[in-house]
Amino acid sequence: MFSCRDATNLMSDEREGQLSGGARLKYRFHMIICAHCRAFRRQLDMTVAIVKSLPRVEIPPETEDELVVAFRTRATRSGERPR
Repeated sequence: MFSCRDATNLMSDEREGQLSGGARLKYRFHMIICAHCRAFRRQLDMTVAIVKSLPRVEIPPETEDELVVAFRTRATRSGERPR
């Protein structure tokens, strides 16, 4: 069964057009029937739009590397797939 957790885990991939045919079909069907995931998707879209509207800040390369490691470590611990 395709759950809300499955749908929210795929939202970024769906936004970027990176879902395979089967995953895309399951995702879209779930979004049709689940008002909660549609609301979450709208919130995600708003968050992305707000972040994109912020002025760009230069981050030192070493800080950026540390952030990438921290996020990957967190994702691995939580069972998400690291990117």
